[in-house]
Amino acid sequence: MKPLLPALFIPVFLSPLYAGVCSASANEPRNEFEFFAGYSPASSTLIGTEPDRRFVLAGFSYSYRCWIWNSISLSYSPAAMPAAILLQPVETIYNFTPPYRRLSPAHAVYGFGMAPVGFTLDLWRSRRVHPFAEALAGVIASTEPIPENQPDASGLNFLFDLGVGIRWRTSAKRAISIGYRFFHISNAGTTSFNPGVDNNVFYLGYSLLR
Repeated sequence: MKPLLPALFIPVFLSPLYAGVCSASANEPRNEFEFFAGYSPASSTLIGTEPDRRFVLAGFSYSYRCWIWNSISLSYSPAAMPAAILLQPVETIYNFTPPYRRLSPAHAVYGFGMAPVGFTLDLWRSRRVHPFAEALAGVIASTEPIPENQPDASGLNFLFDLGVGIRWRTSAKRAISIGYRFFHISNAGTTSFNPGVDNNVFYLGYSLLR
């Protein structure tokens, strides 16, 4: 019976923590499961330095609306992105050994992203159609180093995104979102080669509310 004791005490400790951190319970859905897909037709150079990249993104997120202030709410919103595909242009690849230089054709690099840190701010949420803002941070693993497959580049990078959009509650338990995400990928200087890439992602989401 002893191994069961810690499990029994978990709700006892979590309940006061939940009560102290989250707003009082409201008669409305607090849980949201969203499936989203988006496309970036071009990469900017606001932070990263790599132009001419396109990006395809698809995944899902879970949001828990924890803090509620009248017409504003803040949710904890982690996400997973099983499809994070960077479309590379034709580029020259340099090597430390012969052949020292070769031409790489245009191709797609598959990646998988995880963002355990995420928040969504809903404004005027009592309205059926209302704006929101969001932020995510995490990591992305790819089948080859990105945004360039060069010596000392990395296939494991960090990501963050900042986004805005419009959410339309089609019913009490369903919603559709359309938005824009500034999606940045880089290795944060963990290697000597870190150009980074900025993606301008326009996306569509479908949510189930519980």
